[in-house]
Amino acid sequence: MKRVLSVLLALLMTAAVFTMTACSESKENADTDPAETEGTPDAVPGAEAETEPEETEESFDPGLPAKDFGGRTFTFFTKNHSSWSDWKESSIWTEGIVGEILNDTVYERNDVISEQYNVVFAEYAPNSGSFVSEAEAAVRSGDATYDVLMPPLNNAGALLKRGFLVDVTTLDHLNIEANWWDQRANADLSIGHKLYTLSGDLSTLNNDATWCTMINLQLIDDFGLDKPYVYVKNDEWNFDTYKKMCETASVDLDGDGDFDSDDSIANLTQNENATAMLVTFGYHLIEKDENDLPFFSLDTSERVDSILRDISAFMNDKKLSLNYHQYGSLGYHLLTTKMFQENHGLFWITNMQMVIRLREMETDFGIAPCPKYDEQQKDYQNVVWFVGSYATVPISAQSPDESAFLLEALAAKSRELLRPAYYEVALSKKYLRDKESVEMLDLVIDNRAYELEHVFSFGASSAVETIVLSGSDPASMLARNKKLINKQIDKALSDLEIER
Repeated sequence: MKRVLSVLLALLMTAAVFTMTACSESKENADTDPAETEGTPDAVPGAEAETEPEETEESFDPGLPAKDFGGRTFTFFTKNHSSWSDWKESSIWTEGIVGEILNDTVYERNDVISEQYNVVFAEYAPNSGSFVSEAEAAVRSGDATYDVLMPPLNNAGALLKRGFLVDVTTLDHLNIEANWWDQRANADLSIGHKLYTLSGDLSTLNNDATWCTMINLQLIDDFGLDKPYVYVKNDEWNFDTYKKMCETASVDLDGDGDFDSDDSIANLTQNENATAMLVTFGYHLIEKDENDLPFFSLDTSERVDSILRDISAFMNDKKLSLNYHQYGSLGYHLLTTKMFQENHGLFWITNMQMVIRLREMETDFGIAPCPKYDEQQKDYQNVVWFVGSYATVPISAQSPDESAFLLEALAAKSRELLRPAYYEVALSKKYLRDKESVEMLDLVIDNRAYELEHVFSFGASSAVETIVLSGSDPASMLARNKKLINKQIDKALSDLEIER
């Protein structure tokens, strides 16, 4: 059965690569993207064209030495419990083959590494409400049962502040610069050149937690609008474009002169977007200096002041935006999910897991990166919300270096097997409805941002959320909170024994 699964996976990945290559070649033959030719010298008549260097095939070999773990059990402490609802972890361990591509790929990955290193993988998943307390109890008692903890980012912070996690940069056999670890996560979540959390191909949950723009393609057609893909291609997918599209797409369906959940609202939103949009527009809630130490600076920027005012005005305009947190009695996100499914919402800037949740939606939908703020912003920046899953090594692990060894082996094999299964087969072919959305995936996943604020809860997030949702003056609110935020930053550095 395993051989059959391996062959099927190989065929699926080969087909995906062939399809993507064919589409790419067709696009190049039909049209040349100006962004690809910018800065290219004009051809000189009579000069011979230079031969393009061949692309080197990606290596999935982590370069680990041969090792026999003697059949010992290696246990992950994860979120694979129903209490986590949509955010349960399902990509670390599974009991067996069930005929579902992601589940079966996880099983195949684990089986390969298990046989290669003579190790048995196991998983323990507590109730969401007791994740931190059970992990803390295990560490305090010296219980070496758990080799790796996989908490969401805020829970990782709670454990980190108690001194329960190992700085992974000190461990042998772990190459954090390898492709199977997210380099943006390493850069954003390190503190004082120490790193305690890893994000990468080992788990698909952080992909699900990445913010994107959900697009109702039926309403795009109904209102005669250009698809956002056009604006992305022309580097015009920004906040002004987004707002202008929204201004044409809200409809008072019940004719009562008011805009609410009984109507069609162009921009479906949620409280999280108060901070997510600021990150989307090129900022971090907490910045870092040349020594990789956190500091708060939002209060010093006139541009940030202007951005926060724009976000606030837009999110609080009831004709343009509907915030599901204001409709708790109607089901919070279930309300906006229903509205989007029923073609009562043009856009929804939210997590990419909605692509999976909306798999039964009859109307076609698409995705795009979150818009830039304006032409000054060079790159897209899609926030990864803290609800995902991060690899951490507890100080109580039987052997932290052995934890690092097997994390590296599993992550490399995940890059080879799990990533294409999620990215090219499950997401691209099973859930997304149009080829443009598949192309947008790269811009979403490759332009992510992680927030140190989500680890430590310094207070910047609550200050920004208050400004946006209440319409408070940004300068005075940020100034009022600055002392407390800096105090929390200093405390975190002290807890981690890091000096400025």
